[in-house]
Amino acid sequence: MRTEKFLPPWLVWLIGGAVLGVLMRVIFGAVPSQVSGVMSIAFLVGTPTAAGAITVYGARHASASWAFAIFAPWGTVLLMMLGCALTLLEGSICIALLTPLFLACASVGGVGMECALRAAKTRQSHLKAVALLPLLIFVAESGVDHRTQSRELRSSILIDAAPGTVWKEILTARAIQPAELPFSLTHLIGVPRPVEGIHVSSADGEVRYSKWERGVSFRAVVTERVEQKSITWRYLFDEQSFPPGAMDEHVAIGGRYFDIGDTTFNLRPAPGGRTELQIVAHYRVTTRINFYAVPAATILGKDFMATLLGFYKGRSERAEPG
Repeated sequence: MRTEKFLPPWLVWLIGGAVLGVLMRVIFGAVPSQVSGVMSIAFLVGTPTAAGAITVYGARHASASWAFAIFAPWGTVLLMMLGCALTLLEGSICIALLTPLFLACASVGGVGMECALRAAKTRQSHLKAVALLPLLIFVAESGVDHRTQSRELRSSILIDAAPGTVWKEILTARAIQPAELPFSLTHLIGVPRPVEGIHVSSADGEVRYSKWERGVSFRAVVTERVEQKSITWRYLFDEQSFPPGAMDEHVAIGGRYFDIGDTTFNLRPAPGGRTELQIVAHYRVTTRINFYAVPAATILGKDFMATLLGFYKGRSERAEPG
């Protein structure tokens, strides 16, 4: 029996588009890392665009609407993401970060295919060749360099505690409990939570040691310090900082595509014995899709900062005498 007897043709093509997406993930994942297979424009933009176009192509014999062309490809993308998750091709962080981009590209592909179908009228069979779009883009972008953008983030909070109290909590934060951390989108999508952050004097100077969940650990060298006013440290990541499975390799801090340079904590006395705590961080994004990667990194960075500020506010206010 033919599949169409059980499923409408457009649904068959929707599933086919999702299968195409998973297949492309396998193909681009097999490309050497220095070629940026999975992080290429071909996969990140070309694949969802092709999958969305294939979905609309499958409904070419029906009276499809523009709404169908826009939103039906979303089903293809979501099914593709589910397939990548079930087959462990992608982790939760990458899936969460890429889903908005994939949905947008899929809609573009769907609308583009609908326009092509209406223009082609009876000669439509050749349009299914759009499935090869990711591979064609991959060949075309081989000469495109990765672009690096360096950005700065700033965020602050008012704490009902004296600067001396806040300063102590920054230098020594042990046994951080999940309940002490405010709700965070960053942690919701799978980024490990901080567990400990302490400062130790060594022969190389003052060093901050940080531990996160899932065995993540790294250190940072203090480069500037003004007692109870300001402290800056520069991060040092290595191959042991993020154990396998701790974070998706494409978004690991200190990797090829994303890195944090330094962080500064500024403390300013405020009226009523309070303290304004400010965090300033510098980070780097290096991809071929910085138009999307930079805003995504900014959103997550701001969210993570808010979590840290909320944590230090809670600890400092509980530790404040009286």
